[in-house]
Amino acid sequence: MNRDIVIVGGGPAGAATAIHLARAGLDVCVLDRARFPRDKACGEFLSPAATPLLEDLGVRDAIDAAGAKRLDQVTIFGDDQRLDLVFPNDRGAPPWGYALSRRTLDAILLDGARSAGAEVREGTSVDDLVFDRGRVIGVTTRGQDGERGSIRARLVVGAGGRNCPVARGLGLQRRSRRRRIDLLAHWTTNGDPADSQCELHVGRSGYVAAAPVEGTRLNVNCVVSQAALQRSPDPTLVYDDMLRRSPALARWTTGQRAEPVVATDITSLTTTSATTDGALLVGDSALFLDPFTGQGIYLALASGRLAAGVVARAFSTGIVDHTALAEYDRLRARDFAAKERMSVAIQGIINRPWLSRRVIRGLRRNRELATTLAAVTGDLTPANHAWRLGFGYQLARAAI
Repeated sequence: MNRDIVIVGGGPAGAATAIHLARAGLDVCVLDRARFPRDKACGEFLSPAATPLLEDLGVRDAIDAAGAKRLDQVTIFGDDQRLDLVFPNDRGAPPWGYALSRRTLDAILLDGARSAGAEVREGTSVDDLVFDRGRVIGVTTRGQDGERGSIRARLVVGAGGRNCPVARGLGLQRRSRRRRIDLLAHWTTNGDPADSQCELHVGRSGYVAAAPVEGTRLNVNCVVSQAALQRSPDPTLVYDDMLRRSPALARWTTGQRAEPVVATDITSLTTTSATTDGALLVGDSALFLDPFTGQGIYLALASGRLAAGVVARAFSTGIVDHTALAEYDRLRARDFAAKERMSVAIQGIINRPWLSRRVIRGLRRNRELATTLAAVTGDLTPANHAWRLGFGYQLARAAI
């Protein structure tokens, strides 16, 4: 079977790419090994700048109807220090972000891809890429019943996350040496939580993030080093110990844990290039940042829009080769490289508790700098613009 485009992965990056390309009149097929709705380990917070992207995709009304929470600030705790980062209201997007379970969000986005005209095949795994003289020309597939097949395509888009089979087949990913593990579970409360904020609790062993999602569910996840699990291989014991170390979390965990603790590798990764002849990567397949910045879903949606624009232009000329697709790499560098530097800088702070305490104290004194940090982490101010204004230097001074 021949298609214009095969997208491997039906999460936010894959669904967003499919919506844009199907609207452009291209023949798009989305493959995902899961059947939706399905759960996905994630912090489940969309930064404020994601809201216009959801509007553009035509799914914002469905997300509101699903009961997504609107969170207007991030509160950071570091020992006895507290910092409230309130999203500014003058940056061209609502001063709040959505919190919604991936089980609900991903199903909404994938339904949007179907409505736009893309074919969606659930329960279909991709085993390998098909090459012809060094160019990707399709994928081999396997259904849940074991039936094998193949699909030829003029372009294959890898949107399968950190372990995407397209990224694996191309060998483009580079992973950080500092391995990080996310321990995640949802909790239920007796009533509808009224909080309009997410919280980050920074400690010596890692950090804990907590946020309400739809209904009476709370997302509480702990990020620790790989070494923490080597010392105690039971994820639940490590998770419970992290919660005990942060007394301020008690109000989030007074209900019932709704599920077993899930451990997921969230080590940061980048790519040498996100394009090659016949294929490109979007979302976490191409760039995965430490989730402390809360930008993962925004980056997925934004990279899908960037990729779709480049791909649609390439198809309009009839030339879909590496030269035409390389524009996507240039746009990614323009829009995302500074975010990557920001993520590295923030990781450097939170991995040193003595430094995080100083930075929090400095940001409490310098509210203008705190607002800039809120705007950058909320994707309301471009990270490269903040760096040009000396944000890194000001952050260092705040710690002195």
